[in-house]
Amino acid sequence: MLSADVVVIGGGPAGAAAARLLAQWDRSVVLIARAASKRSIAESLPPSCTKLLDALGVRSVIDAAGFVRALGNTVQWGREDRRSEPFAGGAGYQVDRARFDELLGDSAQAAGAFVVRGATVRGAKRHGDSWVVNYDSNDGPTTCQARWVLDCSGRAGVVARGGYRRPEQAARTTAVVGVWENDAWADDAYATHTLVESYDDGWAWSVPVSLSRRYVTVMLDPRQTDVPTRDALDRAYRAELSRTRLIAELVRDATLVEPCWGCDASPYRSHRVSDDGLLLVGDAASFIDPLSSFGVKKALASAWLAAVVANTALDERSLAGAARDLFEEREHGMYAELQTQAARIAQDASGAHDSAFWHARTEEIAAADFELDAAVVRGDHRVRDAFEELKRRPAMHLRIGDSLRVVERAVVRGNRVILEQHLASAAIPQGVRYCRNVDLLAITRLAPHHEQVPDLYDAYSRAASVVPLPDFLGALSALVGLEMLSFA
Repeated sequence: MLSADVVVIGGGPAGAAAARLLAQWDRSVVLIARAASKRSIAESLPPSCTKLLDALGVRSVIDAAGFVRALGNTVQWGREDRRSEPFAGGAGYQVDRARFDELLGDSAQAAGAFVVRGATVRGAKRHGDSWVVNYDSNDGPTTCQARWVLDCSGRAGVVARGGYRRPEQAARTTAVVGVWENDAWADDAYATHTLVESYDDGWAWSVPVSLSRRYVTVMLDPRQTDVPTRDALDRAYRAELSRTRLIAELVRDATLVEPCWGCDASPYRSHRVSDDGLLLVGDAASFIDPLSSFGVKKALASAWLAAVVANTALDERSLAGAARDLFEEREHGMYAELQTQAARIAQDASGAHDSAFWHARTEEIAAADFELDAAVVRGDHRVRDAFEELKRRPAMHLRIGDSLRVVERAVVRGNRVILEQHLASAAIPQGVRYCRNVDLLAITRLAPHHEQVPDLYDAYSRAASVVPLPDFLGALSALVGLEMLSFA
């Protein structure tokens, strides 16, 4: 029997990233990866992924791999004219997932994780204070015992399917993928772009993995469009491409170099993403509608937080519950926010394509609020009224609001979860600490002792940090408008 601090099930981006981080932090880690699929997929990583790659310590490895650097998107969506959208914040990556996953797995092994490739997990159960994971590999049946298990097994959901995952959402999606080649693409001004297009009963997109090879995918609802058996799939795939404009132009003189294939791309989520010594990470926890285009980024972000949570709990068991609660909150919030984003994109298409496919995807899921959003605050009449009242009064005379409470919430600092004081009130029961990097707790402690805004601003600058005056005034107005502070 093997023994480790953490067993990570799944060798995709989430599993490899979490294993690498934990190994870097001197945790003993066993990463169990199934055999690589015979069919790879291509995915587009936005420029913002570079921050996550830096946090994982793998950016130089990814940069050296020779992936196409994405400079933007070209879009034909709804009734809009075709448009090119260059990235403003640097370049992204167009990755062949098989190669990308292999690099991340090698990086986890280089950091000290024990990586088992070509394995099949047969089961994972909680026994006392540990988890026992049984798997088959080239060395035969093996058992590994660990204090924590991270299920990063994606749609397979090795542990997630054991009562954690909700039934899949109403909107069903099947992706049909083909690989095309055309040497002439290298001369196109948008050779590195992801191409995206909507049409009546679906949408299509294309990702380049070289200047002459592209993955082209059509996204269908199997309840609205018949997806035939393998023998007829090629003909049906080409028929769908013929319904597009941008993508049809792309493949007109290109060659389909591999038989096309289909896979399920329907969204789903888990009603719980943690348990005693267990986290469901990345796609094991939830799968967002591909319309959002942030699948890999979500997986890496989920893996980073999961590693922090497990690292914290292994050091200090008393914080395990708070750390798990933080993971639950962030994971559900991330899913809700990205699903809402996808629904808005679908709404843009539904105006031009009056079909069941698009109507099924326009129902928004309300995103959770975890921080005091400055844009929302500016639009709140209570905050605007408070700002005007602060300007009108010759002296503030502020006191602590009647409903204000100081609560402890889990936050990440470095590679640990700690408890930090937050402000909660009737308006924001979940608690908040910062608005535009202004410490709201510090303001509430200082405000009753200063009658003039300039004096309070100077006191805050000395006690906390120097922030732009407009940000400070916005935070102060929010505290008054949301009744965390009141006029005496």
